[in-house]
Amino acid sequence: MTLNTLSIRADLSEDTLRSLIYSQSKDVKVSTIAKIADVFQCSIDSLLGRSVYSFQEEYIIEQLRQLSSRSQRAILALIDIEAKTTLHSSYAGTDFITVFLPTGNLIDGQFYDTSSFETLDISAYPNSLKASVDFGFKILSENFLPLYEKNDILLLSRRQLPEHNDITMYLDRDGRIFLRRYTPIGLEPLNRTGSIIPPNKISQYSCIGIVIKVVKEFNIEQYR
Repeated sequence: MTLNTLSIRADLSEDTLRSLIYSQSKDVKVSTIAKIADVFQCSIDSLLGRSVYSFQEEYIIEQLRQLSSRSQRAILALIDIEAKTTLHSSYAGTDFITVFLPTGNLIDGQFYDTSSFETLDISAYPNSLKASVDFGFKILSENFLPLYEKNDILLLSRRQLPEHNDITMYLDRDGRIFLRRYTPIGLEPLNRTGSIIPPNKISQYSCIGIVIKVVKEFNIEQYR
């Protein structure tokens, strides 16, 4: 952005901006800083390098700004669920995770609606498992038999990198989810349906979680 463009958008003179750029101003008005921050669509704290947020919070905010209003509403629905299940007094002493309920075709990859969730109480699970699991994903089709049955809940972790033979969840640039086994020859489908994603194509996909356990729908204490 040129100095002239910033001057027009911020409704400030070029001389004022030039004095700021070359550190000639000793006492800058808050209103001047606010106008510049408005142009760059950031907070005054961010403009001054004095963020009140952690690095993770800054990352979340930056990503949210780039999402559509529909995506933001979906995330707000998830935040609402997390708040109700973790902050509400009636849930004191319990530990919940959010389980995504996908929609669409899970044969090879599918579009999903992130506004559809449910929760899973993992309070009675071993501490080692609770420390690792970040979210759940419910299988709503029979396309993964015999490995996964319909209504199986996959427990996934985002806290480790995939290793060979791990079953991993990937997201492509079109928002489709792919369940694949990570192997030396690429990302292999879990059944005969679906194509292998070769190693030189993996960088086009984002790893969003590694399956660490499977929970049965009607007996959450039973692990396989």
